[in-house]
Amino acid sequence: MAEEELKTGTQFEGKEEYIKDVFTEIAGCYDEMNEIMSMGMVQGWHKFMMRKAGDIKGKKCLDVGTGTGEIAFHVARTAGAGSTVIGLDLTPAMLELAERKEAELDLPVKIEWKQGDALKLPYDDNTFDLVTSGYMLRNVTDILGAVTEMHRVLAPGGKVIVAELSKPKNSVVRFFYNIYMKRVKRMGRKYDQGKSIDGRQSAYEWLTASIEGFPYGEDMVKVFNRAGFKDARFHVKSFGAVNIYIGTKE
Repeated sequence: MAEEELKTGTQFEGKEEYIKDVFTEIAGCYDEMNEIMSMGMVQGWHKFMMRKAGDIKGKKCLDVGTGTGEIAFHVARTAGAGSTVIGLDLTPAMLELAERKEAELDLPVKIEWKQGDALKLPYDDNTFDLVTSGYMLRNVTDILGAVTEMHRVLAPGGKVIVAELSKPKNSVVRFFYNIYMKRVKRMGRKYDQGKSIDGRQSAYEWLTASIEGFPYGEDMVKVFNRAGFKDARFHVKSFGAVNIYIGTKE
């Protein structure tokens, strides 16, 4: 019996370079716009992720697509002294900002910032006890490939926790959600000036439009299952605006 075809989100030639250019363009305003796009709930999502991480004191942790480091900071506080925390991202401008932000924080462990590709993680098999990621999978050229890499670098018994945007299923909630996302796109013009990047959409046109056609909920669980996570599941947050996916490597 043929395997079920998985949803792949929006893909196009040159996507990796385009995404790198998008995040280079908006690095300086990324945190502010995340607060706006999440209606101020993004930190609550990250705290929920840490509650689901369990006891990671002194463990080896990797945040893939770390961006400006917000999830990595939560991991560092939770894992504490003696842990290893690495934040990996494709875009140097985001990593530079993350490192500057870290210098102003009193964290119990120094985070290692690493430029790298989520589809080719520069780590051996079975290395990490926890792998996290937030809002990255819409931006990769191969969703299954990225999740499979997370599974590969996890040690047996290790856990993956991924936050991604989704669309509310409730028709009433979705109506107001759609109105709000149109407003977000307009607000994004304050930062991206509506400027085309690499001949394509402006940064915040992409970040809002990329939700369309992106797998979420049970469709994303199928991706995690195919990647090797036998217990993949998700938690719906903020009336369905975001899902938190969790899985354990056997």
